[in-house]
Amino acid sequence: MMKWLMGLGLLGIGVALAFAGGRMIYRTTVSRSWPTVQGTVVESRVVTLRAKRSVSFRPEVSYRYEVNGTPYTSDTFAFDGHASGGLVEAQAVTRHYPAGTPVTLHYEPADPSVACIQCDTLGVSNYVVTLVGALFAVVSAWGLMDMARSELSDRRRQQQPVRSGAR
Repeated sequence: MMKWLMGLGLLGIGVALAFAGGRMIYRTTVSRSWPTVQGTVVESRVVTLRAKRSVSFRPEVSYRYEVNGTPYTSDTFAFDGHASGGLVEAQAVTRHYPAGTPVTLHYEPADPSVACIQCDTLGVSNYVVTLVGALFAVVSAWGLMDMARSELSDRRRQQQPVRSGAR
């Protein structure tokens, strides 16, 4: 039973990673053709992320904009997550987008509340996450199918009548 739970858990993790990475790649790709609108940066700051033995930094840029008379606010800088990293890189982003700066942003036509400033940014990490997740999912599914096949074979063997070799 534990093998099945481990296999299903790994399958779930793989599917979740592949979905998350694939979603970032998809959104980055399609958002390039979304309509654009002028917005204004409301806040720009560097957030410090602390783990047990490491510290990383992430730029946070929030902005407001209006589509068809409806106001929106967002903090999606890029769909690739614009992940955490070094302080210098995070500060460079926040210096480029200080509060009050006008920005051209892309918004999703079907849901204008979804927007991004740098929609063309797509790092290698997105492809790695997607591929690792897909690999996890495939290997886990293969292992689960092999376990099922093995158990089915064992059951069939147990159900066959024992044949006596002597006559």
